[in-house]
Amino acid sequence: MSDIKIHILGSCSGTEPYENRHHTSVALETAKGLYWLDAGECCSYTAYLMGIDLLKTRGIFISHCHMDHIGGLGNLLWNIRKLTVVEKRKTLAEKISVFVPYHESYQAVMDLLAHTEDDFVCNYEHEGCSVQDGLLYQGGADEDEIRVLALHNHHLKHEEGTPWRSFSFQIEVMGRKIFYSGDTEREDLADTVPDDCDLLMIETGHHQIEQICDCLRKYQKFPKKLLFIHHGVKILQNPEWARKELKSQWEGDAQITEDRMTLIL
Repeated sequence: MSDIKIHILGSCSGTEPYENRHHTSVALETAKGLYWLDAGECCSYTAYLMGIDLLKTRGIFISHCHMDHIGGLGNLLWNIRKLTVVEKRKTLAEKISVFVPYHESYQAVMDLLAHTEDDFVCNYEHEGCSVQDGLLYQGGADEDEIRVLALHNHHLKHEEGTPWRSFSFQIEVMGRKIFYSGDTEREDLADTVPDDCDLLMIETGHHQIEQICDCLRKYQKFPKKLLFIHHGVKILQNPEWARKELKSQWEGDAQITEDRMTLIL
């Protein structure tokens, strides 16, 4: 199997600004593509400085439209276009797919970009897609063996008969199974996290380490690797304590993420 790189571009929840931390964003990189899970502030800036090729972008997946998950989307799309101009290179994909629960939010970003230089005319296409339960994205014949599925969660209030507005993502890529929680309720994990998960990325902005570990044991979810993302104040203020707490609470392979961290899966 080929390697999959997991880039942590932002590890902070929607708190006040923290030094060396930015809002939530993760990028999955393969030889054939780059796939974004949320787009918090400065995600494209951080990725570029890490040496990640933004022009490999094929898909961007926004879990919900809170600013700490979507605030960097406009700048990400702007930087991709800027690189095609200044570096005179083409994007890997002829069309970049952007999945957002509120299509209005995607359109608002595109309207804003339309007022930037050259009316944001690109030599490739953008496709804005609404997020809904089920298969969102699947690689084509010349692309990665990748499938991205959306599973609604209860982070945002939901009224019967209206669309769900908050999602987790399950990514099946090159024989691995990855789960990205977005912001979620602990009870959602029973129905959304696959039993045979190679990598579980779960938020700690609304939960404590002990609560998550207890919940995973309760639901018999034992991923090969566990990553804590989207940190709340308790972890942000004392990351060393958090690392020790996680070691005491979870026997398997687990890690507290930091900005600019890259893992190989």
